[in-house]
Amino acid sequence: MRIWSLIFSLLLSHSILAKNLPDSIDITYDLSFEKKPLGSIDVKYRKDKSRYKIIASSNFLGAMNLLGNYRLISSGHIKGKHYFPDTIMRKNLKKNRQTITTIDYNTEVINIKSEKKIKEYQLKKSTQDVLSYFFEFNGFEKLGESHTFFILDSHDYKKYTYRKMKEENLKINDRFIECIKYQGRVNEEELTHDIWLSKKNHIPLRIITPTPIGLVVDQIISKGNIFNLL
Repeated sequence: MRIWSLIFSLLLSHSILAKNLPDSIDITYDLSFEKKPLGSIDVKYRKDKSRYKIIASSNFLGAMNLLGNYRLISSGHIKGKHYFPDTIMRKNLKKNRQTITTIDYNTEVINIKSEKKIKEYQLKKSTQDVLSYFFEFNGFEKLGESHTFFILDSHDYKKYTYRKMKEENLKINDRFIECIKYQGRVNEEELTHDIWLSKKNHIPLRIITPTPIGLVVDQIISKGNIFNLL
């Protein structure tokens, strides 16, 4: 599993009514490894009627910076309260490489194109990308004990499954916030990741992601214009 994938990947919710989100959201997540700073992720969300756009930009430090910073842009339409991405752009700013994914909902075909290769997938139900499903759960009034997505990540199309672990209070900026903790798995991989979401609006507050190289990345919300909704 790529490190940056789950740094951008944020998830899951609880069986309560979620509050509506504002049309403009800015959030910063701090990254660390054993309490050593690894940088941050800035997420900008914009909604205009039935269209949305989400931009995530990394500001890596230390070992993470060797990967190169990324910018990821997801855009698409909103039907009801649910998100349907139609274009996803992923760019490695260090290597100046770009991957563009398009989804045709009429033909149900996904096309992923980079400089060196093109891939096509048949569209599956509950398809999101690693940014859009950050906000997708706010649109669900009720969720079960488990949930499944098919997530587009660069040239990959993977199954993400989650199960509820427990409810607990998470301390953020000297404030305790009621959360639901979930455990996530990608495909049938052995490694799992943990995600904490606010009970009020299902916004991800913290993600802990082990990686195959032994690096355990801790991502936690640090600032933004959404704290009054948590």
